[in-house]
Amino acid sequence: MKKTFLIPLVLLLAIGTLTAQSDEDLFGSDDDLFGGDDFLIEEVEDVSAKTDLSKGILFDNGSVKIGGSLSASASLSTTLYQKDTEFLDNLKASSLTPSLSSSITLDARPNQDLRLFSRFNLSYPFTGNVLNVKEMFTDFNAGDYVSFRFGLHTVTWGTGLFYSPVSDMINTSSIDPEHRDEQVDGSLNLRTLINIPGTMNNLWFYVIPDKGTWQARDTALAVKGEFVAGGWELGAGAFYKYNTAPRAMLTASGSIKKWALFGEAVYQYGSDREWLENAGFSDKKSVIKATAGFMRSWEDPNISLLAQYYFDGNDFDASSVEDLMFYTSDKSLVPMWLNEYRTKGHNIALSLGFSELFGNKDLSFSLLGLANLTKPKLVSSDSPYLAIPAVSDAIETIKNFCPRGIFSAMLNYSFSKNASMGFGPYITVADWKKVPTVAMKIDFKLGGGKF
Repeated sequence: MKKTFLIPLVLLLAIGTLTAQSDEDLFGSDDDLFGGDDFLIEEVEDVSAKTDLSKGILFDNGSVKIGGSLSASASLSTTLYQKDTEFLDNLKASSLTPSLSSSITLDARPNQDLRLFSRFNLSYPFTGNVLNVKEMFTDFNAGDYVSFRFGLHTVTWGTGLFYSPVSDMINTSSIDPEHRDEQVDGSLNLRTLINIPGTMNNLWFYVIPDKGTWQARDTALAVKGEFVAGGWELGAGAFYKYNTAPRAMLTASGSIKKWALFGEAVYQYGSDREWLENAGFSDKKSVIKATAGFMRSWEDPNISLLAQYYFDGNDFDASSVEDLMFYTSDKSLVPMWLNEYRTKGHNIALSLGFSELFGNKDLSFSLLGLANLTKPKLVSSDSPYLAIPAVSDAIETIKNFCPRGIFSAMLNYSFSKNASMGFGPYITVADWKKVPTVAMKIDFKLGGGKF
């Protein structure tokens, strides 16, 4: 057992480019969807200053701020080339997809030691559960060095911008690499933050009830320490839940000259499937998830570059009928195996942006590439097991939601402060040995903004 834990621990400690984002940076970004500044890197000294409600705002006792944002857009997509299809048929099948959503935030400060916050999201079409409670929590202090937060909120422990296995330990959804500025879903928990006097170091403690059972024994516990050393922010922590794979994590971020570096790693004792099949500490595999990346921006010309590598060592095998049958036997497990297949193995992400193109502040160009290099093959198309509805449905779901590569290029022009258009090719790769599907996308921003 000692050897089992020692090897992964050494691996974790050897990952030297790993930071800890402040948990105060909760609300993501509502930047424009079609180029412009959504791919640029904005330098801020105080991470908490990026939230919608804190930027440039001083709260007085008893103050209440109502704010939010509204996003209005539309996307026109036409497939230019797809194997075994005709262009005219693809043209007739062109899609026009409107998007209309709003976020309402309420931030109250009854006194200096108490904060009450709620965020509600609405999106079109307005059917079913129209109103989605994204966050709802209260902050309160116990002296000068200890503060608490209780409620539903997003935890940003990790440093990754496209992938973040550390944040995934507590949050209930993962970053969408195509829309990395969208806020992920958090969990209801009690957070305790201890600021170590005389230092910039912090300790974080989380108590996370299980919303499925509400049994005390299923409550998850998490702890993380953040430390500043020589211009680098380092973090180390652990996650434990009864009958669930325990995890240890490391984060780090800093810079070398003008290159910002970040990374994180997670060691997991036993795969999720192993713990579902046998909830015990014996005979478990070691699972490693690690990521590292860099950022760099230039002022003349105005260029920004962001790249990230991610290795996901989960054990899901889409070529195994046994794996598919195991996961599809319970519909609640579908998000798990979809996420595991989507990033299993080696992944890379790259974003390159050019703003003020040709000296025109309204013209910009962006490139985005997402690729998985080593996903396992799917169950063979001639397998007799495809006659089983659960297996065939799982294969179709994987094909539709888990491409091996996505590449896009977008030229963007802002007609005014409130309207813009972007267009360019959108390429999806289902199999590296097959011809990709090429589409043309035209995106429109139709007003919207923050208030």
